[in-house]
Amino acid sequence: MVPYARPLAVVMFALLLLGGLACGTAGTGDLTVTPVTVAGVPGTVVLLSDLHISEGDRGLIERTVRETNALNPSLVLIAGDFVAGYGSEGVPDLSPLANIRAPVYAVPGNHDYGISSRGRSAMLKEANFTVEGYDLSPLADGAAETALADAVCARLEEAGVTVLRNEYARENVGNNTVLIVGLDDGLAGRARFPDDLPVADFRIVLLHEPEYRADWDADLVLCGHTHGGQVDLPVLGKPSAWFGYNPVSGLIEEGERTVYVSRGIGTAPLFGVGIRINCPPEITVFRGQAPSRTQ
Repeated sequence: MVPYARPLAVVMFALLLLGGLACGTAGTGDLTVTPVTVAGVPGTVVLLSDLHISEGDRGLIERTVRETNALNPSLVLIAGDFVAGYGSEGVPDLSPLANIRAPVYAVPGNHDYGISSRGRSAMLKEANFTVEGYDLSPLADGAAETALADAVCARLEEAGVTVLRNEYARENVGNNTVLIVGLDDGLAGRARFPDDLPVADFRIVLLHEPEYRADWDADLVLCGHTHGGQVDLPVLGKPSAWFGYNPVSGLIEEGERTVYVSRGIGTAPLFGVGIRINCPPEITVFRGQAPSRTQ
């Protein structure tokens, strides 16, 4: 980046943020459906993430459910963060999710435990990200609000969503068996990979934070957490990256497996405003082959 680019970017970001403060939430209505073709995916798998449900978001959540149902999904997977802030708002209204017309599985995220990713880098140095020794317990420092996470998970179950916390489930999709492995939240130090997984035709791992994945044997690894940075400025890029945070999103090919990081549905407030610029909310739909124009 040229010497004057970063200060200029800061000024531009401040102006855009002020515009968001003046005009309200920016870009949250521009809900995008992203089709992704991954070889071997049985049926239609839909990924949602980071709903961050607040009192004013019900319209967006209801629209998300309608758009999801229009895709005729075989499975719907939600990669965590249902709580809008860090616990002060309590458990959100998750009842709209009961209207999804497919089996729904979810995992918790760090907001569901009331914790931020800030200030946890030292503990991360003690964590183990290898397949054989995967251990995030050094992050379990007592800051996580387990009662909040338990309440969110209970509310999800009431809405017909199966919550996987270091567990797996099997679903038959057509003639194929799909194994869904769901991990509890990594930032809370709760993630454990289950042992003795059964054989399946297609294996999906669902977790919230993409940076906490290991090299597990899976066909598809689905994550959220980053929001794609929420703000992506022309030429200058994503301001969140200037502060050491990697706002990765989209498709990542890792050998024989595919990783996808969703931009999510909701937002994390910036100075009280859930602003998105060039990072619209995202529903991702995975199919084994691209649909024909007649479908």
